Amino acid sequence: MQVTTTLTRNFRILWFGSLITDLGNAMTLPFIVLYIQTLGHYSTTQLNLLGAAAFAVTYACKALVAPLWGRLADQKGRKLMCLRASGMMTLTILGVGLAPNVTILLILRAAQGAFSGYINNANALISLTAPAERRGQWLSKLVTGSISGTLMGPLLGSVLANTVGYRGAFIVTSGLMAMVFVMTLWGVQEDVTPVSRQALAPLRPILKQIGGVFIMALLTSLLVVQATTNAVTPILSLFVMQLAPQASSNTIVLLTGLVAAAPGVATILMAGRIGRLIDRLGAGRCLLIFLGLAISDLILTSLVQQVGQLIILRLILGIADAALLPALQVMTVERVPQVAFGRVFSLNQSAQACGNVVGPGLAVLVANQWGYQPIFLVTASLQVIALGLWGLYFHQQPGR
Repeated sequence: MQVTTTLTRNFRILWFGSLITDLGNAMTLPFIVLYIQTLGHYSTTQLNLLGAAAFAVTYACKALVAPLWGRLADQKGRKLMCLRASGMMTLTILGVGLAPNVTILLILRAAQGAFSGYINNANALISLTAPAERRGQWLSKLVTGSISGTLMGPLLGSVLANTVGYRGAFIVTSGLMAMVFVMTLWGVQEDVTPVSRQALAPLRPILKQIGGVFIMALLTSLLVVQATTNAVTPILSLFVMQLAPQASSNTIVLLTGLVAAAPGVATILMAGRIGRLIDRLGAGRCLLIFLGLAISDLILTSLVQQVGQLIILRLILGIADAALLPALQVMTVERVPQVAFGRVFSLNQSAQACGNVVGPGLAVLVANQWGYQPIFLVTASLQVIALGLWGLYFHQQPGR
């Protein structure tokens, strides 16, 4: 009973923390280029470059530094990592809101990425404490926190920018993250026995024991899922405009919002059912099923001629996402020894961060060369690679 009570309290706080973390990102990123414009005199080309840099530098630093935090998580526990991430996000977002120039802004965005990791460590903590027979359900529900934040963020960010200004929006976001820090500090419980650096088991023999094919399939899948989800985001409005050339600018904005929100809405609505399916069928089988669904969906998306078709197919992609990330996390828990869990999970975090950079960058290159529809064929090809790696892994398992 005590375990269930502690798990429920931890889940509620970490769900709220995940919501606020992605809410904070989604609130401020849409207008960060407009904020940069107030910090100096820049051409349109310079603004495009600086806006992309402000986005990419955070994820690039996150990908580089995550393995170091993973080692510390194995030594000190996941709660400390959540406190580190929320505390630093509080300070860096406040600093961005007070930044006197774009150089300071970019440095703070880099620091935010280097010290990030609240959501990943929240997932790790729940993964390790949830009962094995219901782990898929807990993780699927936890995902809805960050998705809800992503959906609510742009609307709330627009309201704040129009009421308290760009700087005020960053300051409010910093205050929300400070609330998450306090709630995590006082409310989250984790039983952890500190391990000295010398006593920590070496990672390389553990990775060898887990198997190179499993690690490759895991990291490739996480990168691909993240890249697929975010690939079209920077140019979504242009694609919608191509599909609805007669629509007014206000209608384009509305339709773009519907298309952008569709995957997240589907994930939230289907998370509970998908979680139960993972627990019943197993994470491995669900991985294969929903990777196949995502590939079919992306191929069909490359053929769309109407915005309505695009919305329906993005909803289906959201259903696949609701299964893929929790299933990958369950696979990690099932096959990675607890002594190395933080370090392996940090590699997962690096892979996802790389996906956030690779996806949009690849989409822009493809769109400039061949147009918007081929983007979905390229991301489908990436999913095929992930599916092939998992097929190879399961083929090698004894008792197949």
